[in-house]
Amino acid sequence: MAKPDAPKSILMVLEATFPVLGGGGAESQVMSLGRSLVGRGFQVDVVVPMTPNGPQLEHELCESLRVTRIKYPRIRFLGGTIMLFKLAVLLVARRRNYAVIHAHIGNNMAAVSSLVGRTLGIPVIVKLTGMKEMNGGILDSSLGLFNWLKKTAIRQASFVQATSSRIGSLLVDRGFDRSRVLLLPNGVDVDRFAAPGDPELRRSLCGSAQLVGLFIGRLAAEKGHELLLRAWASAFVGRSDVRLLLVGDGPLCRDLHDLAEQLHIDEQVVFAGHADDVSPFIALADLGLLTSHAEGLSNALLECMAGGLPVVGSRVSGTEDFVVPGETGWLFEPGGSDELADCLALAAAAGAAELTRLGQAGRQRINVAASLTAVTDKLIDHYGVAKVLETGILPAS
Repeated sequence: MAKPDAPKSILMVLEATFPVLGGGGAESQVMSLGRSLVGRGFQVDVVVPMTPNGPQLEHELCESLRVTRIKYPRIRFLGGTIMLFKLAVLLVARRRNYAVIHAHIGNNMAAVSSLVGRTLGIPVIVKLTGMKEMNGGILDSSLGLFNWLKKTAIRQASFVQATSSRIGSLLVDRGFDRSRVLLLPNGVDVDRFAAPGDPELRRSLCGSAQLVGLFIGRLAAEKGHELLLRAWASAFVGRSDVRLLLVGDGPLCRDLHDLAEQLHIDEQVVFAGHADDVSPFIALADLGLLTSHAEGLSNALLECMAGGLPVVGSRVSGTEDFVVPGETGWLFEPGGSDELADCLALAAAAGAAELTRLGQAGRQRINVAASLTAVTDKLIDHYGVAKVLETGILPAS
């Protein structure tokens, strides 16, 4: 595959703290994709705002990624405007450095990048993560003039990357050119999740349980933990051979402990806390769980499936693209406690061999469509196509 003209680099623009311990979805994707591209011989730069709680170095090398953080005053409204102006100035000043601009999160920095890139003839890909854009962002049809201006600016991008088919459909519904919508999910490093489980870790956390269900995510209302606990109690109350393993921390931790006691499933529920590396938990589990009320595309979903787990998931953006009932897991409507309980009971009754079959089919689905290798390949191809669209110049072979 062709690379952009040397010695130019790929610029990742991210409207978030970077790097961040534990990493949010967009942040971890920038790191993973950046490292993958560097491994293919590309130079990758990252531009982010210098946030109050993040690193305070203006320039830093992070795992071979050259990071620039834009300083700006902490003044309401004015500070953000100054940051965006400084981003535009940086893009103009470095215009000869970049072959492609890839903006992650379709917000203000992506809008500025799209306009400046189009003006300078630099191809731009804007990635929509989902939640931020659907709730108060460019995919939200209820907002006013400012949102319309931002959406109009992002339409100037060479491609808009949708991480799910639902986001892709929303983009077309909101007036984006179908031919410029790139359907490409997040990428997951499948090799990280290939190791077998640790029997001792499983025993220490879950005893002799025959079925271990795993939920990875922040303990927050939008993730649907209360729904999960109630459905779990409905399906399994009184059983000693099942465990629900919750990996993550958050504001609902105490409330969820209390709810588990009220539902008489506190001996079944294991609160493991936050983990930077979730692969050992995926390796020991039998079933992945995703009960969010809304998502863009969950990295936890991709990681569970890459680890060979069948998944019980809510029918939300992204999850519905990968969880196929009867093939890779079970789906239920968001908020449907009874339907979720039925799915949990079906999973428990399926038996180990059937769970393994579903899990391996899911892993294969991830390998083909969402492995870091597959996603990097497709991105490199589209970086080249975007360059032809904007400049008419074929990338160097």
